[in-house]
Amino acid sequence: MARTEFYDDPAAPEPNSLVVAASAVVCDDQGRVLLQRRADSGLWALPGGGMEMTDSLPGCAVREV
Repeated sequence: MARTEFYDDPAAPEPNSLVVAASAVVCDDQGRVLLQRRADSGLWALPGGGMEMTDSLPGCAVREV
């Protein structure tokens, strides 16, 4: 099932769940930023993802990167 974005859409359905997630900005010495191409939409995004029950927020960010 593909993910659907409802940014500022007044006709969006009511949310039915909450997912804690973390993203990270990773830069190198030349100022380049690491991005990933999303498999669901083909758009570029910061690396990140959902937190596991045993994760800390920083641990989630490190694991997802």
